Amino acid sequence: MSAASSRNGSPRELARLATAVENGAPVPASLPQGEGLIVGITGPPGAGKSTLVGALIDELRRREKRVAIIAVDPSSRSTGGAVLGDRIRMQRHHADPGVFIRSMATRGATGGLAKTSAALARLFRGAGFDFVILETVGVGQDEIDVTATADVTVVVLVPGMGDDVQAIKAGIMEIADVFAINKADRPGVDQTQREIEGMLSLSHPKPGQTAVPIFRTIATDGTGVPELLEYLLSCPRLARKAPAAVLGIDHLGLAVRSIEHSLAFYRDQLGLETTLRETVAQEKVHVAMLPLGDTRLELLEPADPTSTIARFLEKRGPGLHHVALRVADLASMANTLEASGIRLLAQPQKGAGGHLYVFLHPGDTGGVLWELIQD
Repeated sequence: MSAASSRNGSPRELARLATAVENGAPVPASLPQGEGLIVGITGPPGAGKSTLVGALIDELRRREKRVAIIAVDPSSRSTGGAVLGDRIRMQRHHADPGVFIRSMATRGATGGLAKTSAALARLFRGAGFDFVILETVGVGQDEIDVTATADVTVVVLVPGMGDDVQAIKAGIMEIADVFAINKADRPGVDQTQREIEGMLSLSHPKPGQTAVPIFRTIATDGTGVPELLEYLLSCPRLARKAPAAVLGIDHLGLAVRSIEHSLAFYRDQLGLETTLRETVAQEKVHVAMLPLGDTRLELLEPADPTSTIARFLEKRGPGLHHVALRVADLASMANTLEASGIRLLAQPQKGAGGHLYVFLHPGDTGGVLWELIQD
């Protein structure tokens, strides 16, 4: 399959590539970053998110914009596939060559998205779509992963929610770049808007944002949708969330067969002191830390023949195993990297010294195993 042919408009090639990415393959490095806007559509169940997405597609196509949709649904317990299949509600667009609709199951992931939703959005943007709409499952208070992927996040609510607005204000309400009160022909729309405005008056605006706009829409007949789209079109392209700052190189990880044997060189010949000796049980490795200016050397000796370090030594022999970067906010950087299609070898976890760390897949980093560390 060809990234070039996907960008040049081959739906079949794009579908095959999307399947590979959905199953964990990296986004092809040859694919450009693209300049399309990724729009997150989220909100509680029953808010009419899919109908609103369909109305946005209609309006975008009138303006001759190419649009890709990622509709995330819960997983079937029997098949693992998407339960609701939101693309069914968008069937009138299935034959339009300027529209590409992809349903995907959460496959057990929480946060409103599947684990590979961010990579899939990056693929579609790189394939040249002007808009990539990422519709989450019907989410609750803590399901806010979409904000790490989308350039702009639309939270869809409906009149008559009452206390529900207050119940979810600490979650998805706080990630909104824009609110859409859908089904605005229902009673209670004024009260819902007042509740949103009251919540916003107590919150801190996001950097660079003076106010969060509120639009009233009736997705079934398109009312308010052009106005909502005008606002989305005015949002700056490539407004990506910047990674947290890299503070420097924390250490170089060196795989050795024996720490004691290696210290005969590093300690006795180079005069480096050992400041830490420990065994990291979860990694099955013995560790020795040797300060070296502003960084450190980390000697790694396998504590078990099944450990990663043991397999590395067997395959490559002693040598540089990884480079560790010290970062200010590991969670933020990990989310941003995943949103860009960089795979994590595991989720961030706590090391023996109390620091947080995570490894990045070398297949996505030019062949280098990078570790990110936050004290």
